[in-house]
Amino acid sequence: MPDRYRFWIMTIIALFIGSFLVGFAPVRRPDAGGFAVQSKFRYEFAQPVATEQEAARAAKVQELVEAAGITLMEDVRMVDSAVVEVYTAAPTDEQARAHEQLVTKTLQENFEGISGPQVPPAARTERPLWQVLDFVAVYPPRPQIKLGLDLQGGAHVVLRCLPQATMYFASPEDKPLVKPDKPADAEEETTGTTSGYEPPETRTSLVDKVKATLARAGVPVQDEQGNELIDVQVAAPYLLVVRTRANDKDTADKHQKIVEDFLNANYPGVVIEVREMETVFVGPQTAAKVKNIVDRRLYQMSDIREPVIQQQGADQIIVELPGVKDPERVTKILKSTAQLEFRLIPPRYSLPEGAAARDDYSQWTDQTSGEIVAWDRVYNEATLEFSGADLKSNARVVPGQAMDFVVAFEMRDEKKTPFYDFTRRNVKKIMAIVLDQECQMAPVIQSAITGGRGEITGNFNAQEAGDLALLLNAGALPVPLEIAENRTVSATLGQDTIHRSLVAGGIAFGCVILFMIGFYRLPGMLAGVALILYVLLILAVLVVVGATLTLPGVAGLILSIGFAVDANVIIFERLKEELWAGRTMRSAVEAGFDRAWTAILDANVTTMIVAAVLYFLGTSLIKSFAVVLFLGICASLFTAVTVTRWLVTIVGHTSLSQNLALYGVAPRQEK
Repeated sequence: MPDRYRFWIMTIIALFIGSFLVGFAPVRRPDAGGFAVQSKFRYEFAQPVATEQEAARAAKVQELVEAAGITLMEDVRMVDSAVVEVYTAAPTDEQARAHEQLVTKTLQENFEGISGPQVPPAARTERPLWQVLDFVAVYPPRPQIKLGLDLQGGAHVVLRCLPQATMYFASPEDKPLVKPDKPADAEEETTGTTSGYEPPETRTSLVDKVKATLARAGVPVQDEQGNELIDVQVAAPYLLVVRTRANDKDTADKHQKIVEDFLNANYPGVVIEVREMETVFVGPQTAAKVKNIVDRRLYQMSDIREPVIQQQGADQIIVELPGVKDPERVTKILKSTAQLEFRLIPPRYSLPEGAAARDDYSQWTDQTSGEIVAWDRVYNEATLEFSGADLKSNARVVPGQAMDFVVAFEMRDEKKTPFYDFTRRNVKKIMAIVLDQECQMAPVIQSAITGGRGEITGNFNAQEAGDLALLLNAGALPVPLEIAENRTVSATLGQDTIHRSLVAGGIAFGCVILFMIGFYRLPGMLAGVALILYVLLILAVLVVVGATLTLPGVAGLILSIGFAVDANVIIFERLKEELWAGRTMRSAVEAGFDRAWTAILDANVTTMIVAAVLYFLGTSLIKSFAVVLFLGICASLFTAVTVTRWLVTIVGHTSLSQNLALYGVAPRQEK
């Protein structure tokens, strides 16, 4: 056998082995696997319970576990009529083992015959078949290609960047904008002040009139989906807050002027103070900044694998989360602006007795009037001193003193001294820590804080504290976001799609192989070998380039199987003609491949052009089809032309070349 034939054989074998190792990764470094801490356990009761009693059984287990002093990540649930699942909040492996022992002991003491714990299938890590220390391990072969949303389920979210202009209008406290609130059954009393001034509006009428005034001036009130574009709030009897979707500074000033003119006309003799306006606009780079922040947030979530984040137009971000188990939690994290604020509460406001212990900051006491006021009023009057931008990106979750979790933060170096000076000047005053306008805690400054370090408490469980730390570290969004589209694909539907796709691909592959062998005999069998190599090669290429396989991509892969043998059909027909003409096997192979090459190249180049056009002009789903189709054509050109030619040439130099019937060529009839 010539040396070049040996080289060809070794090359083909190397391609088979290399493609299999890359595409299925049976040999790799040992997986860390799963989450950092596994604290989800299942227990099986000796006797199942009726369906209507499952909720009561889960509640009983949760009561026992919590009574044992264990904090839960989520409510206890019944997986089926006999299996219960307990998910504890353990920040470390050591504490998870302690929780496991305590939960097991508690349940065994209260439920006779209960068995466990068992690790849920979704939480198990893949175990190697064989391992050498910590360097290499052998696993069952499994395709390593990333599956898209439509194949494994998950969430598809479209986020839209929103501009916003926030305007503040204040009147003197002795001349409020609205009449004071009264219970519905209160008797009619005079609503005037001691100076004889009587507000002309109620809260409801003022809000309605401001909206109507803006609408008459041409300010958009609702979008196409019916969402409100104008928000009017009476934060206090003497404070009006108006938010609009102004796209630029000129438009915002116009909106502010409209409201100011309305108030001056409706409140003669009252001096209306127009406070500084807060604005955020959607600029050319806004969507790109939002995309980067969303990317950082998802990267820090341990249960998110291979998210797809794309910018669409000037103000939209497409986020696809294949395999996500809790889409509502992820959507909340994506939408949160994560605007952390440190606000100094005016001395006139204090918390009702016991409110801080209940973690309830929705109502405050106005000490000047004795009335109970809402947090919105306190927020708008509180002074912003520091923000999340003043923090280092090193927020972390630490265990609290009350079996809960807190978030530790640290100020940037250049802000530590101003933070110290601020706390020194405001000892015995209340500093509220606010996230997205919601008060998380309102401690009284007891002394000057050195080092710029602090903690945010709020009766958080481990997941809530982790999400808050994630948001602080990833940074605040430059603009508010709204969810323009939110679709969830179930994992069951994705698995059904994969099964159907595999069946369709297997049938297509088998039909092509049978056709090639039945029509072209031995060359058809060699083409089948090359086709197997083609499938392995295209899977390996998709893994290397990091492509995500979607349902249209599967269609492109199955379609490219037909393209992969299209070149073989042309070549083998030319080969049969050359053998029929009486050429030797070697010359027939060379002539057949050489004369068919131009037709093969033209057909595949035109298809590659179509794939390129689909990629650059199509949507994300069409792009997946185009990528797989383009890569499939490139791989098929190699396997159908080069590999098949090597195989046919090698076989042609054996005794099999003497039997033309093996090549689908009928013996010639001599005349």
